[in-house]
Amino acid sequence: MSTSTKTVYVIGHKNPDTDSVAASISYSYLKNISDSRLNYTAGRCGNISSETQYVLDRFNVKPPKFIGDVRTQVRDMEIRFLPGVNQEMSIKSAWLTMKENQVVTLCITENKNLIGLITTGDIMESYMGAQDPDILSEAKTSYKNIVETLDGTMIAGNPDDIQSSGKVVIAAGTPDLMEQYIRVNDVVILGDRYDAQLSAIEMDAGCLIICSGAKVTASIQKLAKEHNCKIIITPHDTFTVARLITQALPIRYFMKSKNLMTFKQDDYIEDIQPVMASTRHRYFPVINSEGHYVGMVSRRNFIGARKKQLILVDHNEKSQAVNGIENADILEIIDHHRLGTISTMQPVYFRNQPLGSTCTIIYILRSEERR
Repeated sequence: MSTSTKTVYVIGHKNPDTDSVAASISYSYLKNISDSRLNYTAGRCGNISSETQYVLDRFNVKPPKFIGDVRTQVRDMEIRFLPGVNQEMSIKSAWLTMKENQVVTLCITENKNLIGLITTGDIMESYMGAQDPDILSEAKTSYKNIVETLDGTMIAGNPDDIQSSGKVVIAAGTPDLMEQYIRVNDVVILGDRYDAQLSAIEMDAGCLIICSGAKVTASIQKLAKEHNCKIIITPHDTFTVARLITQALPIRYFMKSKNLMTFKQDDYIEDIQPVMASTRHRYFPVINSEGHYVGMVSRRNFIGARKKQLILVDHNEKSQAVNGIENADILEIIDHHRLGTISTMQPVYFRNQPLGSTCTIIYILRSEERR
């Protein structure tokens, strides 16, 4: 969730002259030294003239930030920041992350770039459909995922290795029966029977998963290393292991990676509302101008979207104001012109004096504060 200080833009009229630009700079400075709750930022909604640029250069002052439109944007919404996850994360870890953060969607990133999405629906579908005994190898599942999912300990082998071939089998029969269905590189789930462990290794199984925390003899461990067979010990029973093991699959195997619906921070809310209304998604990824993932917004975030807050200087007519002014909250108006057509939803501080420039009014305001 964004916790940055809210910005109030102090902005002059279109086709800004030196008084308008200087007023936005000076009044934003005055507000910042008198009110630390908000961040007052000088803005402009037009190009700076050569005369004004000369003045800015003469006093070594940067021009105000260009703001062409003040309609409400995605950046004005409450963006939920949840770090992107790695595509190798297990289904089990993804599910736990969702529960912990009370979300139904995770964004999958690589080098800060969004590469995919996975939802609780995807996980449920994967879990219900993961009946293929070869699925661990099809998904190129890491043994690290298997160990973590089974709350296990690897006592032989490298957890960074990948299960790239072979199926998952449960060694429930005699060694003679096991010879009929165990093949090279299979992952074999079994208990503490020495003869079953020995037979699986001799049949070149890729990994033994020893259930119920059973002890593994030194001779079995030695033989496993000689046959390049991994051994994982888990505290869970055979039924639980068989149920959990497909949760070790990496989320990249199920994630959505094409036609991802994303919003940019600079997108205007009125432009994306029809898009959001046309889908059933609850969360939508947000990316910045560099294409990097920054967080998510949900449908309910639209309700609390904050309008941009403005202070107008050197004008009070709608025709001279920045585009989108009707969608912004005006907090103050400091001007020396005639009364114009700007209307507000609530009372505002309005300082209007028949003086030569708006900057003169700001100087008077500063003098009044010092008294």
